[in-house]
Amino acid sequence: MKTSKSPLDKVLGKLDDLDEVNLGILVQRLARERKLLETVFDVIRDGILVLDDTGMISYANIQGKRLIGLKDNPTGQISLLRVAPEIACALGLDQGNEGMQAEVIVREMEISYPELRYIRLYAVPIEETVMNKSQNMKIGLAIIITDITQDKVSLDQRIESEKVSSIMDLAAGVAHELGNPLNSINIHLQVLKRNFTSEKNNPEKTKKSLTTCINEVERLDGIIAHFLKAIRPQTPDFKKINLLKIIEETVHLKKDELSAKEINISMEAGVREPIINGDFEQLKQVFFNVIGNAIDAISCNSEIRILTGREDRFVFVKIIDHGSGINKEDLSKVFEPYYTTKKSGHGIGMMIVHRIMRDHGGEIGIDSKPDAGTIVTLRFPRSSSRGRLLESSNTV
Repeated sequence: MKTSKSPLDKVLGKLDDLDEVNLGILVQRLARERKLLETVFDVIRDGILVLDDTGMISYANIQGKRLIGLKDNPTGQISLLRVAPEIACALGLDQGNEGMQAEVIVREMEISYPELRYIRLYAVPIEETVMNKSQNMKIGLAIIITDITQDKVSLDQRIESEKVSSIMDLAAGVAHELGNPLNSINIHLQVLKRNFTSEKNNPEKTKKSLTTCINEVERLDGIIAHFLKAIRPQTPDFKKINLLKIIEETVHLKKDELSAKEINISMEAGVREPIINGDFEQLKQVFFNVIGNAIDAISCNSEIRILTGREDRFVFVKIIDHGSGINKEDLSKVFEPYYTTKKSGHGIGMMIVHRIMRDHGGEIGIDSKPDAGTIVTLRFPRSSSRGRLLESSNTV
């Protein structure tokens, strides 16, 4: 199919035929159009950065410059890694491509320069079709930066409000789960009653019924505990813990699911002892949910890779699968309460993960591409101190 040319392409294609006057008119027209576009971008409240294929900033609107502390640079382009290393590292620009190449990147993170803020990154590769060729060449990266500092301040209240409006959905599922053990307890209590009132008391039968009742009560307790964990935040009990130990325990808990699908877990420890301050049980819940999602996303006889490493301010863990991936339009919804693509899911797993990571002063990022897989990156502060949100409400 023949590709239609834009009006600008048509004009540029006739440059050789333009005289000096018409060429000057064309240049003035292009300058006016560029000025108009820059004016439009500068009134947008989100920061916009455009990088070339070497990571140099080729364009930044006013808000983008403000968020990364970039002053007007009359000497030319400047590297994003140099002016905003935290953002560059979050996008993987500080190292060579490793593993799956993501089509789109969505991250929420904390930056400390030029001031302490929470931001949301949305990065998409820019591509162009080479003339007379069918292939596409990547020429850079478009990045949208949204200041979500005030959103973070009110996030707990909003989550609580959403939980109130949706609590009945969760309660219905819990009520269904409670039905079977309660019914079993009722049956065995009736057996015990008949046994005690009967002249021919059967000790073995009584013992069996009592054991069954005890087991079902423990099962009920587990169901209720899981339900409360989902709807009620708990203050972390910070202690020095080894992330590798948490990962090993989580993988052990998932051994039956892994064995059923013949999934292999490979560990690549870039840090011998990734020690952080955290709540062991809460972080085990994080890995339980993330690894569980990876298991659900991949087919049988596949592999999940877990990588650990260290950055300037963080210890990170990457959980990599080559499963079904996530569509671009769904990536921004992953952490929303009660959003799920699973038929049997309640949509609270990643909400809990997001909340626990936030309570630990950590960050979570998801890089994904449909039919290629997903990389979930969990970053934990190396120091015990946790960054605080800006107290000022005047975030421009």
